[in-house]
Amino acid sequence: MEFPTVLDDLMMAQQPILKKTKEIFGYELLFRGKDTLNANVSDGEAATSQVLVNLCIGITKMKDELKKPFFVNITTDLMQSDAFFPIDPNTVFIEILEDQKITPDFIESIKKWRSAGYRFALDDYQFDENYKSLLPWVSIIKVDVLATPPNQYKEQIDDLKAKGLILLAEKIENEEMFELCKKLGFSLFQGYFLQRPEIIKGKKIDSATHSAVELLNALQNKDISIEAITGLVERNPKLSYQMLRILNSPVCGISKKVTSIKEAIVFLGLIQLKKWTLLITLTSSTNQPNSLFKVLLTRGRCCQLLAQNKKSTQAESAFMVGLMSGIDAIFNIDKKTVLEQIALEKSVLEAITDCVGELGFYLRHTLNCEEQNWDNMQSMNSKEITDLNRSFLEAMLWSEDVMKSIN
Repeated sequence: MEFPTVLDDLMMAQQPILKKTKEIFGYELLFRGKDTLNANVSDGEAATSQVLVNLCIGITKMKDELKKPFFVNITTDLMQSDAFFPIDPNTVFIEILEDQKITPDFIESIKKWRSAGYRFALDDYQFDENYKSLLPWVSIIKVDVLATPPNQYKEQIDDLKAKGLILLAEKIENEEMFELCKKLGFSLFQGYFLQRPEIIKGKKIDSATHSAVELLNALQNKDISIEAITGLVERNPKLSYQMLRILNSPVCGISKKVTSIKEAIVFLGLIQLKKWTLLITLTSSTNQPNSLFKVLLTRGRCCQLLAQNKKSTQAESAFMVGLMSGIDAIFNIDKKTVLEQIALEKSVLEAITDCVGELGFYLRHTLNCEEQNWDNMQSMNSKEITDLNRSFLEAMLWSEDVMKSIN
């Protein structure tokens, strides 16, 4: 899709917000101005409003593709002004920051926005009585589980639930905290626990996964024939079915419907087929939630687009680096253990493990955007920031389409 040029003025990152099932509920959009990577985007109300209006135009352009709500912060000045907020209320949750000064004027502004259909989330809630007057106008309470351990506030959590408020646990770093928060009554979850699951040291690759690794290794052979790939894929009925589904979907861009794996190879060529086979092999050999694959697909596609922007000949390898950088999360096995068993080229392997070389450059920038490492972006020039921003947003939309095709 074509993104509006207003998005060039923003540096955005997104973090998925998940349901108990680990399905994606929505996204938090975090942003900085292109000319300053500091948290304070702008000083003046007019300039701040302009940045946020630009952001909203960008969201509006993407809402039909993603069909999931966004969480965004807006300033007190904008909240209390008469500024036009050009976005469908059903598309967004407005976050009220934890350092917000609660005044009668601010409460009145919240009521006005609420009557217009907008929904609010109270960020970094610490069970402070000063925010009690806001609760009737808020839909979601976000609790930073690192700063405010939830097991110490069970009674208050029960009270919030009794009021009909939805509880969102943020900064969840591992599966143990995820399970605890589910037990305490949280409904939504945010953090890096998906990308950083519990890795079982010394765990060996099981037989189902081993067949997938064998196929991955075969696909690294530059001289492998069409017949050999066809045979490998066709020996796995589930893989064959998924391959034909995705090849017949719009994301592949084949102009006619294909009826066999071999026919698909002829239309696509080996390079493209290797990429899709890699993707489907990984999804077929694990029980990890789809939301993890969406994160890794976004990462791989962003790396690929960054390489294409530089007119690099390594765009397909960049995709491989991005996707395989999370292979430990896919198989719940130590990264070194699983990578030792996959026949990757040295440049690809070093990019995945140490973020070095040209391919490592693409992965490093993508991870900085994914994890909101704003300080690490200080050295980027204006064009690099624009390219990264657009590549990441386009990758988000592309991965959404791919997941629809696979499932």
